[in-house]
Amino acid sequence: MTTSAPASVPCGPSCDTPSLPPVLVGALMRHHRTRARLSQLKAGNIIETSASRISALEMARTALPVSSAQALLDAYGTPAHEIRQALALLAHSDHQHRIDHFAPSPVWVDALIAGCRSVHVYSDDPTSLSLISPAASPTPDSPGRCRMVLLLSESLLNLAYDGHPAATRLPHLVRLAEGGTFSVYLVPGQLDAPAPLLAEYTYTAWGWSGSVADRLRRQIYVAHRRDGAPGSVCNGSGAMAERQLLQQAARTARPLEWSLRQLRKAARAQQQAPPATRTRRTA
Repeated sequence: MTTSAPASVPCGPSCDTPSLPPVLVGALMRHHRTRARLSQLKAGNIIETSASRISALEMARTALPVSSAQALLDAYGTPAHEIRQALALLAHSDHQHRIDHFAPSPVWVDALIAGCRSVHVYSDDPTSLSLISPAASPTPDSPGRCRMVLLLSESLLNLAYDGHPAATRLPHLVRLAEGGTFSVYLVPGQLDAPAPLLAEYTYTAWGWSGSVADRLRRQIYVAHRRDGAPGSVCNGSGAMAERQLLQQAARTARPLEWSLRQLRKAARAQQQAPPATRTRRTA
């Protein structure tokens, strides 16, 4: 992940949507704590605090001091470059709902997925799906797997029937869908997405049982660009356009079984396309 001067979206003094930097760093802390197989109680001993405060820090329900974040990430064995990135996010103390020039590395994506009950993704390019992990591994704090929903533009079917190399991931995608890793829905047309892949992460850290309104406030939208190029991350008042786009995709999506049948047909067509067609497309 790379960061530059983040763009803040103003909000009122009584805003109850968590500021982005503490949410992102809290997710990273939780991810590395569980990978280190440390309970929240043991993590609390590191900075002489309670397990409930560790939970509050990881969920961004309380202020996250830079010193505490650094001490905990150090103790968890977090790579130095990830610690630097986390501290750079926390260096901006204002309440932020949008950060541009954000390129989440795989570990940050895994950290978000591991703390989410659901992730919704819209994409119009099957090659961009490599930017997101297919599933999060269960951890001591998350007994199940994140529910992942893919909303794919129907334009992908045309790519497959034309033998376009961008559709070579479709057979693998179909296998994952058939195995229950994803639920896949085709979306008519091609929406005006800000990047090849837009993901909505609902970060609740599994054990948290907030209201529906609380969960909506914890939705994070990340525009993933190809090859790790900087995208953006937003929530709250800064995420209106991204939220509306995903809602439109979900509202107009085709039925699940119909979508999977069409994807199977397209995957077979792509595999049967003459090699010369694929070569011509890449030339």
